[in-house]
Amino acid sequence: MPLAKLKDVSLNYNTAGSGEPLLFIAGLGVDHMCWVYQVPEFQKQFHVITFDNRGIGKSTGSMGPFHIKTMAEDAVQLMSYLDIPRAHILGYSMGGMIAQELAINYPGRVNKLMLCSTFARPDHVVDTVIQGLKDILGDQVHDFMEGLHPGHFFDGLFTSVMQQLFSESYIKENKGTIIDFLKRYLSKLTYGETFLKQLGAIYHHNTLERLHLIQADTLIMTGTMDKLAPPSCSEILAMHIPHATFQTIAGAEHGFNFEQPDLFNDHILRFLLKNH
Repeated sequence: MPLAKLKDVSLNYNTAGSGEPLLFIAGLGVDHMCWVYQVPEFQKQFHVITFDNRGIGKSTGSMGPFHIKTMAEDAVQLMSYLDIPRAHILGYSMGGMIAQELAINYPGRVNKLMLCSTFARPDHVVDTVIQGLKDILGDQVHDFMEGLHPGHFFDGLFTSVMQQLFSESYIKENKGTIIDFLKRYLSKLTYGETFLKQLGAIYHHNTLERLHLIQADTLIMTGTMDKLAPPSCSEILAMHIPHATFQTIAGAEHGFNFEQPDLFNDHILRFLLKNH
């Protein structure tokens, strides 16, 4: 995959297919490989762009704390680098937060918007992850959330996050695949620091009072069994975004783009092709 040299980072990206541009934005702690079940399907009809957020995968990081708005600017700069003036934008989890900021601040760059398994502000939603931080970092957690970060990482927290993403049966049946993913991410020396910086960005994310500025036709999709971003979070998004369609997927977990890709892809594709 090539690197796009932007203002202060270089983003690892990939493109596939032809047609209208469709930009996928990944969630917390994962790189472009989280879309492994989407790219082969969507590249049949769209010009698909996937990338690693700053500090993740082969993208370079930056000093200081991360911010969701900054990562949205990264995505817009990547679009400009690729000479893409406007695209469909799909964001999952943290990627959905990045997509919100992109749509709010750069409305002319967005065709259709898809916000999956995400929220306008964390509130109680990340309590599980924050509690994991407190258990490991103790009193340091407050300092971290204010912009500092410890110099070590912990396998336990990431494993617990995986348990929040998927159903017990999926984890049991795909243990080897999940372990391989864990090893690939944790093998990067800066991964722990980046994970914590991303978590800090989520902790400070809040678009609630600005959601009315989103002009794009928007699909808001959530699983009824989502433990990290429960359906109530998506209901709030749907209430505040003017041109929103709200879709719940019965029995789906937070990571259902990975666990139930055919179902996920079908709903997204129908939304994208509507009114064509």
